[in-house]
Amino acid sequence: MIFGVVVAEGRPVSGATVRIRGRRRSVKSDSQGAFALPWPTDIEHGLSLTASKAGYFIGGLPLRAKLKPGQNVGALRLEPLPTEDCARYSWVDPRPDLAANQNCGNCHLEIYDEWRLDAHSRSARNRRLLNLYDGSDWYGRPGKSWSLLDEHPHGAGVCTSCHAPTVEPDDAAFDDLRGVSGVGAQGVHCDLCHKIKNVSVEHAGLAHGRFGLEWLRPSAGQLFFGPLDDVDRGEDVYSALQSQSQFCASCHEGIVFGVPVYTTYSEWLASPARREGKQCQTCHMKPTGKFANFAPDAGGLQRDPLSLASHQFLPGGRETMLKQCLQLSVKPAPALEEFRVSVSLASHGIGHSVPTGFIDRHLVLLLEVHGAEEQRLFARSGSVLPAAAGPALADQAGLLFAKLLQDKAGRSPAPFWRAGVVATDTRLRPEQRIEQSWSFPPTARKLRVRLWYRRFWPEVSAVKGWPDDSLLVFDRRINIEPARANGAESK
Repeated sequence: MIFGVVVAEGRPVSGATVRIRGRRRSVKSDSQGAFALPWPTDIEHGLSLTASKAGYFIGGLPLRAKLKPGQNVGALRLEPLPTEDCARYSWVDPRPDLAANQNCGNCHLEIYDEWRLDAHSRSARNRRLLNLYDGSDWYGRPGKSWSLLDEHPHGAGVCTSCHAPTVEPDDAAFDDLRGVSGVGAQGVHCDLCHKIKNVSVEHAGLAHGRFGLEWLRPSAGQLFFGPLDDVDRGEDVYSALQSQSQFCASCHEGIVFGVPVYTTYSEWLASPARREGKQCQTCHMKPTGKFANFAPDAGGLQRDPLSLASHQFLPGGRETMLKQCLQLSVKPAPALEEFRVSVSLASHGIGHSVPTGFIDRHLVLLLEVHGAEEQRLFARSGSVLPAAAGPALADQAGLLFAKLLQDKAGRSPAPFWRAGVVATDTRLRPEQRIEQSWSFPPTARKLRVRLWYRRFWPEVSAVKGWPDDSLLVFDRRINIEPARANGAESK
């Protein structure tokens, strides 16, 4: 065994987690700060002991190669964290730059490459966001459809608090997101997330973005909160919060102007996934197994690849995740009098509604039926798509899965800053199954069922001139054998 004691400021520390760096096995220090760990057979390989506890930097102690079993290694010292957040702190730029040795991407290039392909890295510069923000279109022309600044300028800072949370409220860019520059323009970046000490959920949805976060920024040196408890560089702090859904709540729950615009966190709170112990990070930061070292060229430790979180946030891409969490089944039923088709769409293994996030995202299910001469056949019964689905799809057989807002004049869809009520919410809840049936003329010979994921409403997208970025999640084509009576084909 290896024996020792964890101390801080000359006093024993109880309840500290002690382990050999990079190993799974750990123990807790007792009321006197003492601990005992099994003897490592490979001690000659330059091992270190580490200790961590809330309120302290992670401490480390190299194990001497000549150490004997049963020997006491002495004191493993912990340094207390600063007691005050430094508002004058200069945020670290995530982008690789050898002239700036602190930049995150210099050492953590693989993580940086994952993050920069994700929406968090573009949250302050998203082109569609800015078009909605100032009323411009894809080409920068002003006065094109929805505009927050024109209709509700006093709410401009709400967007900045989540999309560029490191911009200070006394910065002119806070009330005009278009002026964000420097590190603030990197959106939700590395240093921001790794400075979060706590996230308030008491007022989740009402305290937006930065205003629901408790940062701990040092006045000197450096400090990083993270999910690993054995990083003993002298500036790292273990935080269990980094692996909990609460960490995401401040930006992914938002009631704006009285409208529930973002409800992902509250959806998770009510989900079976939460009751099963699954967190947001379980799916969105699931290890890919593609790398085993966070800093391979900067002295990083080789670890189990399945212990290192991914920073893709949508592993495999949005389309892959949608296909994983949705199940579509189609059952055609030809008959002499009519052709009936039943469709089932279910969500599974997911901790929020589908779709979630920004309020205008939606799913469109469309059924198309053709006869033997390729002529289009229209449904005799069953649900049809509303006008919100767009002029090309309205009144066709299908279903819309969306949270539709309605303004005070009854127009829908409406921007959240103009909305009076949530007219309908037909999104799929976690583990929910929707089944619908339609009937068509009995001359049906071809059936096509498609399911799209769309980020925005067609009528606004058209005026804004946005390129089509809808995702075709499912496309099922079925040839229909005609029904027969007494062995003869039905006429």
